[in-house]
Amino acid sequence: MFLDKLSVKERIGLSAAFVFLAVAFLDRLLISPIRARFSALNQQIRIGEKQLGSDMRNLNQKDFISEEYAKYFPYIQRSGSDEEEVAKILGEIESLARKSSVYLVDMKPRKPREIGFYKEYTVEIEAQGPMEPLMSFVYQLNTSSLLLRIETLRITQTKSGSKTLTASMLITKALVL
Repeated sequence: MFLDKLSVKERIGLSAAFVFLAVAFLDRLLISPIRARFSALNQQIRIGEKQLGSDMRNLNQKDFISEEYAKYFPYIQRSGSDEEEVAKILGEIESLARKSSVYLVDMKPRKPREIGFYKEYTVEIEAQGPMEPLMSFVYQLNTSSLLLRIETLRITQTKSGSKTLTASMLITKALVL
């Protein structure tokens, strides 16, 4: 037989080679996949623990969040149709313009857009007036109880040397569907 012709050193070397190949074979087929699976499971456990911790913090703050939501819900709740909402926004803008002594040149409501879970109402306006009343108007729009937001604002001088300015604004309001 083949092994009988080998010397003792060669037999030991051949045996060591077979043992090394067997260990390498077991490592590649069994040990490495099991170790990788355990590593992936440990990673998933760590992620799950972090998510659970975050969820527990949110759950502990549930009452506080509900109270805050109840405070602000009337501001974002729809009270009627799209036309009624646009009319309410236009009325608020006109009221704030009168209060600030600003002349509204033009108001153009745009079609409402549905974005995810809310609807956005947009109005383009052009107003004229001196700097201080215009800035008062802008401030009042941003602090309005309807939660209006000025998206864009462009101020230009009406005539050179004139103290009257023209402001073009894009005003938006978001309401929950």
